[in-house]
Amino acid sequence: MAKILLISCNVTEEPYPVYPLGVSAVAAAARRRGHQVAVWDLLVRSESNRELAKAVGAEGPDVIGLSLRNIDNVDSMRSEFYADRYEEIVRELREEVSCPIVLGGAGYSLFPSELLEALRADFGVVGEGERAFCDLVDALADGRSPERRIWTAPDLLDGEGFAVPEREEALASHYLREGGMLNVQTKRGCPHRCAYCAYPCLEGRAYRFRSTVDAVDEVEMLRDRYGADYIAFSDSVFNDAEGRYLEIAEELVRREIAIPWMAFFRPQRFRREEVALLKLAGLAGVEWGTDCSTDATLGAMGKDFTWGEVEASNRLFALAGIPNAHFIMFGGPGETEDTAREGLANIERLEGCVVFAFRGVRILPGTGIHRRAVEEGVVAGGESLLEPRFYHSPEVTEDCLDAAIANSFAPRRDRIYPPGQDMERIQVFHRMGRRGPIWDLLLANGRKERKGRRDAARAIS
Repeated sequence: MAKILLISCNVTEEPYPVYPLGVSAVAAAARRRGHQVAVWDLLVRSESNRELAKAVGAEGPDVIGLSLRNIDNVDSMRSEFYADRYEEIVRELREEVSCPIVLGGAGYSLFPSELLEALRADFGVVGEGERAFCDLVDALADGRSPERRIWTAPDLLDGEGFAVPEREEALASHYLREGGMLNVQTKRGCPHRCAYCAYPCLEGRAYRFRSTVDAVDEVEMLRDRYGADYIAFSDSVFNDAEGRYLEIAEELVRREIAIPWMAFFRPQRFRREEVALLKLAGLAGVEWGTDCSTDATLGAMGKDFTWGEVEASNRLFALAGIPNAHFIMFGGPGETEDTAREGLANIERLEGCVVFAFRGVRILPGTGIHRRAVEEGVVAGGESLLEPRFYHSPEVTEDCLDAAIANSFAPRRDRIYPPGQDMERIQVFHRMGRRGPIWDLLLANGRKERKGRRDAARAIS
């Protein structure tokens, strides 16, 4: 048996605090193997890196696992690079402990060799850690000295293999207290081909579904054991073409599990009765994977839906009273001054939603954007992408996009640009006890402002 300490290194709360589900999944798997596991979270603990290292030394672990969820904030306008802090954490730990340090998590899996060398860790786990990390720890606990430093699971888990039977109670309490949510995966993988997205690289290019009963059992467990009163379904895309997401909704209704929840949705041809079912099941917030604002830029980004579907989806959910938000990247493939103007006019027609705009597209290895960036000479073929690099269309300047977006969004509080400008206000709402996305509050502010402008205009006339 090994004494394991798993540390979630995520330090960002944008746009809301996210419980480290992957760490809990690995912790549960290691406990099933008979190991003793403690879990720490840097969003919960307030120590400096030096104080953290001393506390770790006092614990005396046999193995330390560092989960690196994010490498940067993927925002070209206020880029934050986290790897330097991770390197400092490892350096401080080395002064207190001599045990192996293992890197893992989604961020690490994108840059395994580079981060292993940059952070001077001992081992790394790429992709799903439930088996690969445990196999590595078993080898270390048996006194074997593994020749390979980077471990990958031999095959992907099936749908029943990635249930998370428990959460860390102290962490769950913290996230709920700070306005966050507890989260559930109903499936892994993604069959879509969005040019910027690394999900298929991390989780596979096909969905792996859990059973409906199993997934809803987990929701019920979070409510009963941890007092969860808001759930996030953290699938890459919740509404799969097979319709399994509707089975989840039906089971939530059947069991009368009255917990509000949010999820990431893909715009598609919804029917009114489907939206009504989702609302009845507790859907309280939608984040759309819209990403672009014209048919031309949607196509260039590898999206398999049209702007007409975006508008129709938005309209149905807004009419049902479900707060929703769109995240739009300007300056990606195919963007020109004309598409930017068209896109902003398209966005103006969206009602009952919040829109966040970004400029540029983070280039991640193995993605379509990466291949295009190499072809266009934006980056070299073997160039490191660890430090943030962004793709900007050569057909339109960044200054032009800035001016156009700022001018279009300026009158509205439900249109956010540059990204992050409302984070302090959002965090205040979370500390006041509001859970998860607060699109309804931003929408209410936007409606009040537009009403005020209309009233003022009538008074003048």
